[in-house]
Amino acid sequence: MIRVVAIPYLNTAPFVYGLKQKALSPYIHLDFASPAAAAHQLHHDLCDLAIVPVAAAPSLPYYEIVGKYCIGAVSAVASVLLCSRVPVEQVREVALDQESRTSVLLGKLLLRDYWRVTPQYVPLLADLPESVVLIGDKALLHQGQYPYIYDLAEHWICWTGKPFVFAAWVANKVLPNGFAETFDEALAYGLSHIDEAIAAQADNRFSVAFAKAYLTQNISYPLDQEKIRGLELFWELIRSI
Repeated sequence: MIRVVAIPYLNTAPFVYGLKQKALSPYIHLDFASPAAAAHQLHHDLCDLAIVPVAAAPSLPYYEIVGKYCIGAVSAVASVLLCSRVPVEQVREVALDQESRTSVLLGKLLLRDYWRVTPQYVPLLADLPESVVLIGDKALLHQGQYPYIYDLAEHWICWTGKPFVFAAWVANKVLPNGFAETFDEALAYGLSHIDEAIAAQADNRFSVAFAKAYLTQNISYPLDQEKIRGLELFWELIRSI
């Protein structure tokens, strides 16, 4: 049985729905973890396949991106944000949400090389600070508390001309023949049944209309060649961070 870890964010709801509906239970054990915890499990061989922040993949002794789908963006993503009470050029300290190494590195990269500011970085604690990189559902829920919102995917695209990949399905070993195709079929099923995936969400913090708009307009799921080129560029650029 293949140990699979998913992330309990709204943006993975179609994936989770597809995996549950396509009767893969005889072949996989599905668990959930935060992005950072999923990467930790993959690195320490506590699972075989996980959707993880893409910055975590190169540090694995062995990794393989599995399938044709990801959590990506070809425009504003809405859920990876630099939120601030001051304009970005005045930012002096930024709290970092440690749940995603990818988003942290993207934020640092854009601040240094795109906005040309060099703030101090501190961990994100319970209270929302003056400036913060927020990801996932926290970004969707709390962005309204800040007057200055910078969508990191949107600014990456403006800067590089490339789409961005935040997370991908990564294996830490060679998986059985044919598994990737079966896994992809389940993911595709979920993506073709987004209304049902939203309805199946146990956590209804978001309205159906909001969730559907986010999943269909902000998240771009196909892992195509242009996204792979954007991913390779990101891997190259973060070597200096």
